[in-house]
Amino acid sequence: LRGAAATMSMSGQFRLARAALLLLGDGGLRREEAESASRKNLRPTYSTSDLWQLDVLGKRYKWRTTFLPTRAIAALEAHWRDRSLDFSFGMQDVPLLAPLVVPRTTAALNKQATENGHGFTPDGVYQVVRSVLDRICTDPTVELEDWERQILLHAGPHAFRHTFGTTAAAGDVPVDVLQKAFGHASIQTTTVYIQAEKKRSVDELGKFFRKGGK
Repeated sequence: LRGAAATMSMSGQFRLARAALLLLGDGGLRREEAESASRKNLRPTYSTSDLWQLDVLGKRYKWRTTFLPTRAIAALEAHWRDRSLDFSFGMQDVPLLAPLVVPRTTAALNKQATENGHGFTPDGVYQVVRSVLDRICTDPTVELEDWERQILLHAGPHAFRHTFGTTAAAGDVPVDVLQKAFGHASIQTTTVYIQAEKKRSVDELGKFFRKGGK
């Protein structure tokens, strides 16, 4: 890391990245939704202790409710401890994600002074995701195939939303439930994830049978 970011703990930066990735991937959020997500709109569900519900403002200025598992909540709590904030106080109108270091530039300081909670911009969320993926791809101690590194080298925040969709479709989550979680206006948009999962099944089974079914 260079500049102001060099003064921060790398463990803190990775905790930020983990919180961002799980918010995007487990919640199926767009980066614009992740940067605007607020603590006051996140709360435990009444029916189970395994999920929290998050109200997010999506496209066309429409609110929807998505759900986060406890691993995402634990990551957010760790990120909030790095920010010296009390995550347990749920009425705070504070962004779930925020930079740990604010560069000493005029633009950054003006943004910090005028914006509530000093959160990220959508581009800032993108930079957090790309930064950690770049480090993973260039770390020789991380066991990855070459094709896996290539995928990560070109992945952005939206890739985790897509991964959530295809994984949920593979887990037989009903398409109408996925539609609501993603905030799609049309159910036809949501069926793309089901089609992608079917294609993956065809590809993998094709490989299996071409090897003689062994």
